[in-house]
Amino acid sequence: MRFIIQKDPSTIRKRLMPMQRTEVPSLRSAWTKTKEYQLLAILEEEYGLKHATSRSLVNLMNEFAGEFYGWHRGDMQIIYHTVDMREPPGRAFGEMPLRPVFLTISVPEDAAAFEKGGLQGMRQYKLIRLAREAYDQGGLLTQHDLALLLTTSSRTIQRDIKELRGAGIRLPTRGAIHEYGHIPSIRSVCVDRFLCGEDVDSTADECGVSVDIVRRYHRQFTDTVVLYARGYRANEIIDVTGIPEKVVGEFLILYECHKNRKSPRLNDFFARYTPGIIQRPVPFAPR
Repeated sequence: MRFIIQKDPSTIRKRLMPMQRTEVPSLRSAWTKTKEYQLLAILEEEYGLKHATSRSLVNLMNEFAGEFYGWHRGDMQIIYHTVDMREPPGRAFGEMPLRPVFLTISVPEDAAAFEKGGLQGMRQYKLIRLAREAYDQGGLLTQHDLALLLTTSSRTIQRDIKELRGAGIRLPTRGAIHEYGHIPSIRSVCVDRFLCGEDVDSTADECGVSVDIVRRYHRQFTDTVVLYARGYRANEIIDVTGIPEKVVGEFLILYECHKNRKSPRLNDFFARYTPGIIQRPVPFAPR
């Protein structure tokens, strides 16, 4: 089994006229006000840690806080109500069930997208990220939602989606998802690429996310499989890990497929990414 995801629209961004580099630092400087950046600076300046080590520690702290202190938002996240992905087409919006999801308004990679492709390149990069982020949590954004979130017009969003589709990039938005069918989550894609022999750096580049995020998805996969091997059911795994239902299901399918094929990367995966779940308290006994 191989999950396939279309490459980040770097080919589109390369065709766009690069913005002047003097504008880029102002975009990056917005991150200096976040608590995450301040913690990163403390680890580097006061403790003398390397940037990669500091970034890994900050990500680990965020995961720990999310697990033991409940549903929380990061500095750059909002709670947004989306249409439930299981809702079939045809009903009026006022009658459809909604699903609250976390959406990340900005990530450091946005600045790189701005530097390479200007405003259009950054908008399309964020368009892809927001649509996938909602979909991974069981929600679907409409074109009007995306226009509101990206402070542009619905017509501009339509043009962006058309251009991305021409580049082979399918976006999981309301309406389009019924045309495309199931689209794997970005987390499952990152895990599957590793199990199929791809290295972390290549996966991060192809999927348009950072190396730290890819490794985080790998640890979530190991947590899921460890609980599954202990006899936990899917709903119990969701309760313990906080991973969305859709992603847990895909992780388990990936595990079974690669296990049946006796994939050599599966053992390598667990040797490289130690499950964090082993050190975690068990809140209940599996039934």
